Amino acid sequence: MSFSYQPLGDDEIRLIKIQPVEDGDDSQPILCTIEHVNLAPGVTPAPNQPFKGQGYGWPEISNYHDTNALFDKGRDPFAVSQESLSSLGEDAHLPWRYPWGDFIALSYEWGPPTPRRFITVNGAQFGVTPNLYDALIQLRRARRIRQGFRLWIDAICINQDDLTERGQQVARMRDIYRFAWQVVIWIGPEADDSSLALSAIHWLANQSRRPTPLEGVYRQGMAIDARPFFVVIPGYESPLRRAVYKALFCFFTRTYWRRMWIIQEVANGRPGAPVLCGNRYIAWDDIYQAAVVINNDQARLGRDILDSSRPPLAALNTYEFARDRLAEDTHLSSERLWGMQVALGGIQRDQKSGPLGDWQALTLVLTLCRDSNVTEEKDRVYGILGIKAVADRVSVVPDYTISLSALYSSFTSKFLEAGDLNILRLISRPAGPIPISRRLETLPSPLQHRTIAPAIFRSMDLVKRSKPGHALVGTPCTHNLPSWTVCWTCTPPPAIHLGGRYQTDDGLGPPAPIYPSLDSSITVSGIVLDTITTLGASHPDEVDETYPSNVAQPDHSMYGDWEATREALWRTIVGDTTSQGDYRAPETYSYLLDRNLWQADMDGIYTHGFGFRRFMTRNKKLSLCGYTLEQLIFGPKQRFSMMKRARGAMGYQVCFATDLQREAYSWAINVMAWRRLFGTRDGRMGLGASAAKVGDSIVILKGCNTPMVLRRLRDGWTIVGECYVHGIMYGEVVEAFAIDVEGCKIDLDWYHTSKGYRATTTSQLAHVAFSLTVEWNLVMGRRKPFLVFYHKDFMRRLQYRVYNPLTPLEPYADLPFD
Repeated sequence: MSFSYQPLGDDEIRLIKIQPVEDGDDSQPILCTIEHVNLAPGVTPAPNQPFKGQGYGWPEISNYHDTNALFDKGRDPFAVSQESLSSLGEDAHLPWRYPWGDFIALSYEWGPPTPRRFITVNGAQFGVTPNLYDALIQLRRARRIRQGFRLWIDAICINQDDLTERGQQVARMRDIYRFAWQVVIWIGPEADDSSLALSAIHWLANQSRRPTPLEGVYRQGMAIDARPFFVVIPGYESPLRRAVYKALFCFFTRTYWRRMWIIQEVANGRPGAPVLCGNRYIAWDDIYQAAVVINNDQARLGRDILDSSRPPLAALNTYEFARDRLAEDTHLSSERLWGMQVALGGIQRDQKSGPLGDWQALTLVLTLCRDSNVTEEKDRVYGILGIKAVADRVSVVPDYTISLSALYSSFTSKFLEAGDLNILRLISRPAGPIPISRRLETLPSPLQHRTIAPAIFRSMDLVKRSKPGHALVGTPCTHNLPSWTVCWTCTPPPAIHLGGRYQTDDGLGPPAPIYPSLDSSITVSGIVLDTITTLGASHPDEVDETYPSNVAQPDHSMYGDWEATREALWRTIVGDTTSQGDYRAPETYSYLLDRNLWQADMDGIYTHGFGFRRFMTRNKKLSLCGYTLEQLIFGPKQRFSMMKRARGAMGYQVCFATDLQREAYSWAINVMAWRRLFGTRDGRMGLGASAAKVGDSIVILKGCNTPMVLRRLRDGWTIVGECYVHGIMYGEVVEAFAIDVEGCKIDLDWYHTSKGYRATTTSQLAHVAFSLTVEWNLVMGRRKPFLVFYHKDFMRRLQYRVYNPLTPLEPYADLPFD
């Protein structure tokens, strides 16, 4: 007899109770009962009332971890005392939190559906995946389960064949995981030395509690590079066994971490949530703290973890930069390994923050949803509705019957309806194309050596081809979406997010709600500020030889003289921020103008082809603010000579650096990857989306904290992507112009051209349309002739009225929108 679901009542959820096995015999069948309980939205247990499990402790977490096994010499020089198992006796007499008892929510991945395993639910046979079956075997041994805690498991507690119920229960998952006594995380069965990995994670978590984590762990060493002269490169030696790095790699690459739903499941859990792998437990917070330690030392510790499972391409170098920017093998990027746990920990903290999280918190969630694995593409939206940064901004009712394109358009429009145009920053187009990369596996096996392979690729100047042809970086969208809609399915180029505290639209007033029209266009307010006239290559190997492109070369700099323009350059290539995102780039980052960096890179650093030397080789003639890139770095009368280029190509690196300088260099090449350095008509410079073209416009949108690159089409405009433009990121334009945008009302009557700001021609100032038509409500400034625009024909045309300042009430000319 197979199991049959009974309909859920209002505010009800299903829970299962596992019958424990007293003698621990895993061969005995798994017997469960399922029941309906009331979990009304917003209802929590009475505060300050003692209850079973009031400390939220999971006794098995305190299991002993053998940290001595981590070291080559068999002894942990940093050993700390370890806690013994706790008892349940202290709270056994206390009442449950709810009248019907209490429950635990399980976070796990369904895994392969076959071979199907069977459990018994209410006396009936119920099929589950092998991974869930293994989790239930381990959980029925746990003391809290034996104490009487029930379980909520989506595959069992939701009727997956009933789309209506499924949508309703998905909408309640935030409450389910928040109101659960604990969230138990099942990573999977014991495999690939996972016990050793948990011991290493426990040890790293202890390191995180030291004032200076990993201090004294690494021994200083050195390496000698003979390319083409002998150069001594600083190095390091680790006391940890190579097997430890391999175990950590396997742990962080488990498919559980790529599952979409874990984002909200872990986020709504507690820091002390138990994580179960095989028959071993560890606290979630230990995993998070260990991941932070690795992330902060990924140039050494992180690289050793990666090198444990690949032929080390960067073997002759001490550090490895820009690994996360590679278009291939993205599953090996730190952002998808330990970076995932760091991100989940940050999201978990934000769940307890104030009424509305910041944009960085939201971006973190939305980026993860794009990168995660799903069975149903609609879950890229529905799977994050329980995250506070999303729930505080939009309200979406899960509906699995609508089309994917309709869902994506509706989701984006929900942000726009709240006046939040920052969602548009996540719109991205493919980069490149670039040559198809040669993988290390394509070399004959004798050449896949940790010292031979890097030399071979270096001699090829890192232009790696395995076969003729080229490919785009990122996936062109095939979902027939308006240009203002973010596609969460198609893969963008692996560019890093610009996390600065930008306020480009500061001073334009509070944003107004924006609603799509029947033709799927939207109407926004803002300023068409400037036009891109020069563009660099987005990658040194970009196939399109027209880059760098200098269609028009302005002879002036908005920023002043040569030195001021150089400052604008180094701030632009880091987005005027740091890897932490909350701070503007410090003056020490001016080191990025060191000419040695641009002619020979940095000693002991492997950059995967994103280094300054190769960027300069490709883009040295790029015109920026009246100078070439070559002149800004080497001086107006200096050049990036053939000799300097040859020395760099041979791998001769003479630029030695401090830790702070390496940090600046690493951040710069990460920010620049898959973006185009550009110059504008009015003498500005910036860094924009790889899909940008000469002639695209730089636009400040009311409600968006970065400028956007827009492209004029016959019937309107389309979004290309976000950009950084130095000198306008913190509201400087609005402040200098005294600009206001308020409906269709024109309030200011002069246009200011001092301080280097040019008057803009009528052909370059326009109402902006996404898909068809968008109205611009633009007020220019003071003390010079000004322009006023009226919306004449919403569906087809705009009429520009240019007023003479001497007779401001009389039209001077009419210009058609088309």
